[in-house]
Amino acid sequence: MLPDNCTMVVFGGTGDLTHRKLVPALYNLHLTGQLPEDFSLVGVGRKLKENAQYRAELAVSVEEFSAATYDDQSWAAFAAKLYYYAGDLHDAESYPGLKDALKTCACDSGNDGNYLFYLAVAPQLFASIAGNLARFGLSHAEKGWRRIMIEKPFGYDLTSAGELNKALVAAFDEKNIYRIDHYLGKEMLQNILVIRFANEVFEPLWNNHFIDNIQFNALESEGINQRGRYYDRAGALRDMVQSHLLQMLAITAMEPPAENCSPSIRLEKLRLLSSVQLWPEGEPADNLAFGQYKGFRDEKDIATDSQTETFAAVRLAVNNARWQGVPFYLRSGKKLQDKQAKIVVQFKKPPGLFARERLANPSGGRGELLNLLTLKVQPSEGVVFQFNIKKPGTTAEIAPVEMDFCQPCAFMINSPEAYERLLADAMIGDTTRFTSWDEVEKAWSLTD
Repeated sequence: MLPDNCTMVVFGGTGDLTHRKLVPALYNLHLTGQLPEDFSLVGVGRKLKENAQYRAELAVSVEEFSAATYDDQSWAAFAAKLYYYAGDLHDAESYPGLKDALKTCACDSGNDGNYLFYLAVAPQLFASIAGNLARFGLSHAEKGWRRIMIEKPFGYDLTSAGELNKALVAAFDEKNIYRIDHYLGKEMLQNILVIRFANEVFEPLWNNHFIDNIQFNALESEGINQRGRYYDRAGALRDMVQSHLLQMLAITAMEPPAENCSPSIRLEKLRLLSSVQLWPEGEPADNLAFGQYKGFRDEKDIATDSQTETFAAVRLAVNNARWQGVPFYLRSGKKLQDKQAKIVVQFKKPPGLFARERLANPSGGRGELLNLLTLKVQPSEGVVFQFNIKKPGTTAEIAPVEMDFCQPCAFMINSPEAYERLLADAMIGDTTRFTSWDEVEKAWSLTD
């Protein structure tokens, strides 16, 4: 399904996100024929630039961050669709000029009045930009559609998130607000529903009768890089658990949707999040762990006495019939040994004859008889199923083996970047991979 002709307006058009992710993603959509025929992009920034200068700067970035697909001829065709507007986002008087520039751009490109506004700026600007778009008649129109895309963080806590949402819905209809959680654009997260509901071998086992626990890991080997000012205020719990990990949990544990469509999927995710609570047994402190990597307080823009956590782990429960008694472990941290995001479903130990059997391992120790289903989200993508067999030979020892599905190996293609999929979805009006306000509200309530 090709999207309608449209103009995408990026506030923060000269920023890092635009150069590293957004424009490379749009360029790859252009190469694969997934952009509308009459598409244009207007980057909005404070610095004075000509269109030619802006296009040349973006070419350098695309050549670096999409090196495998970049070529001069294809870029030249795409670059003709790129424009620049210089304006101060803090100044309401910049918006009438932007409106005029968009009219000119629409005439040049053949746009039918459809606009996608992308806020690649600091969160404190979200409300004022949305308000000014509404004030100058850019958030609604009799002809065409107007949509707004917002990067996380969506608030700092439930109160600030509610205030931001109030400002957004005053300017745009809820159906036209696209709250980005880029993890939802990752290939294996989209595959969870297919793995569950298109394989009868899994769905009958997807409950507390057969599953012992489920683990969600989003771990990074790097530190905070240049994000000190933001990160010292946020921390791992707000930055990762509130958004990415709770969304992973919702997709993995939700009930089957009535239909394979955005409203049904969002409804079941919301119901699941409404059932999540801290593990009820023991003291609350037994179900939470926080840590801070050595040297964090020496990072740029970090307070010398900072108590901000760079590692967070929580044990949660889902209070419904399917998951009663099953712990869900969510972990995220920086400066750890490996960079990985994955979901591990641990099944219960076998009953009966083999209940007391143990695994032999090379070190001479004895391990548990475990069945594990691992969904690898990044950096590699795939599914690994661990099961047990008798070791060859005359002994009766049991050993674990794995069936390993490598997604890029099987299909001989690299999965699209998350931003490619999310931008394409926003242009066709598909909200499935975006979070609704109700989901955000539930996630912040739990996090608070």
